[in-house]
Amino acid sequence: MSHSARPMILIAAVLLIISSASAFNITLMLEKYPEFGEFNSLLSKTGIAAEINRRRTVTVLALSNGRLGEINSKTEDVQKRILSNHVVLDYYDTNKLNKLKNGKAVLTTLYQASGTADDQQGFLNVFHNAEGHIIFGSAQRGSQMNSQLESAVTAQPYNISILSISSPIIANGIDGNWSPMPPMAAPSPSDTAASPADDAAESPEVTVTNADAPTSDDATSPNPAEAPGAGSPTSPDDAADADADAPNSAAAVSGVSLALTLASALALLVAASL
Repeated sequence: MSHSARPMILIAAVLLIISSASAFNITLMLEKYPEFGEFNSLLSKTGIAAEINRRRTVTVLALSNGRLGEINSKTEDVQKRILSNHVVLDYYDTNKLNKLKNGKAVLTTLYQASGTADDQQGFLNVFHNAEGHIIFGSAQRGSQMNSQLESAVTAQPYNISILSISSPIIANGIDGNWSPMPPMAAPSPSDTAASPADDAAESPEVTVTNADAPTSDDATSPNPAEAPGAGSPTSPDDAADADADAPNSAAAVSGVSLALTLASALALLVAASL
């Protein structure tokens, strides 16, 4: 082999390595779709485009012009974090999304790979809603789940897929401002200890009538005197005494005693007057 041929072989080998290492160029792919011009420019500005091109397999969740929303008002560092969450480290096209097991999945993003994501900020939830639409959202608690898949933009199976979504995916706290999370509801006393009145209201079958009804043991007891409460009143006076004793409380007993005392005193006064 001549010395002049060796440089050409080396150049060809380098070009082959470069072409195999960079199977796609996200900037050139999106340039064919002017409706994603703002999104494409922001990918280049933040350096996310270069990171995408270094990957072998990605899915880019793209936003059309006018849909970047609050991303435009963020600092460049925050913009980079948010856009990193729009790059899924796997290949998903519409067919694959429609065939999700159990209709849902958790996706890993470029932001998670950066090592700077807190908690679940670098993961996305995707699921089919009740209307059959495919919805994306951050897996971070307190984040909104309202970004809907609209259409496939373009793809190079199975290296890169670009999908159009309806709104930005912004993880709670990704910009340093954490939205308040709903507090865990503490059990109230009414939840843990219901009052007897509540029990009676919730269980109408538990009534005084049923509680006082004689059981089969009472009906067959050979000695009613040994079974407290088993006997029944046999005269009007006994019935009145039984009704008076029903409350079985100190207040009721003292009230009866007071009434008898007053009745006796009144009888003595009447007798004395006669």
